Amino acid sequence: MTERVGLVLSGAAARGPYQAGALAVLLPALAEQGRRPQVLLGTSSGGITAALVAQCADLPPDDAGRLVEETWIGFGDVFRNPLCTPGPAAAVVARLAGLGVVGAPGALLDVTPLRTRAGELFRPDRVAANLASGAVESVAVAATVCPPARSAARSRLFVQGAVPPPAFAVDVVPVALRLDHLLASAAIPGMFPPVLLDEPAVGAGWYVDGGVRLNAPLRPAVDLGVDRLVVVSGHSVDPPPVLPAAPPFRAPDLASTAAMSVRAILADGLADDVNTLRRKNRRPGHRVVPHLVVAPADGELAALAADSFAPAGPWDPYWAIGRLLDSLGDGGGRDELLSLVLFREAYARAQAEQGRRDAAAALAAGWTT
Repeated sequence: MTERVGLVLSGAAARGPYQAGALAVLLPALAEQGRRPQVLLGTSSGGITAALVAQCADLPPDDAGRLVEETWIGFGDVFRNPLCTPGPAAAVVARLAGLGVVGAPGALLDVTPLRTRAGELFRPDRVAANLASGAVESVAVAATVCPPARSAARSRLFVQGAVPPPAFAVDVVPVALRLDHLLASAAIPGMFPPVLLDEPAVGAGWYVDGGVRLNAPLRPAVDLGVDRLVVVSGHSVDPPPVLPAAPPFRAPDLASTAAMSVRAILADGLADDVNTLRRKNRRPGHRVVPHLVVAPADGELAALAADSFAPAGPWDPYWAIGRLLDSLGDGGGRDELLSLVLFREAYARAQAEQGRRDAAAALAAGWTT
């Protein structure tokens, strides 16, 4: 009997090329094992990648993997130059640069280029065709609904195809996926504007990045009854090294504390979910779900981002971002934050190559139970 394989792609922001490089190796290798993924779930940039995999599912796996990788490498800038766009980022950077205050409060970044580029790439007709043919069984993206005042946020999983049962604080909404579902899943809070979804009525509301509460939808994949699970993360799932105790000579800068918060949201929850799956696999009488996890080493992609960062001047959108990050700190935290917003080809290629290496290593290590 053919095994049903799930693919979960965690939220990764500008680290999408890492996941795409991993898939360029994984998709052909899994097909050779007779285990091509048919249940596809993603969050944030991982949601965009899940949609790309779904619309390429009718292609030979080598071609599908290569197309997803090339798409991310050539994705291009996703926001306009903050100095040329009214908004808080423009005001902050203008002050830092001594250029005066410009614009009025609004979204931190103008992501019109992201909407344009994603709209060019996303083919909902091909997703529907591959679901109808059976090449894909289910594709889903997670987003976080912005609650009314004094209410708790909830995750919503927008699903086309087979629908998993609802879970605690996760609403499952059957839909025909649209561009706005992908953009809602990827709307990084505080940086990208929230996205309004007005239909279906049960899922209507303003949304931000799904990674806020459900960065890697492992449980919905397991609830759909997959026999095996492949997880590709843009963040390390290993605990950071414990450093020797030392006197606190200076307080951590804002970049470091912000990066720590990002890790807690995007990485720690996934690591806990993977460990929970492993513990359940060891329980007597429990259904065993072998899994394969591909993830970078801690700090690896941050170093690649720092090495690739070379803004040309104020006319370059990343010059403003660089000045803003420099104002927050000059340590490793700055590089971690940079690695989440840098959509440039040199960095994308370096990530994709690392993703390929890590995927090959995971395949060589074999499935974990």
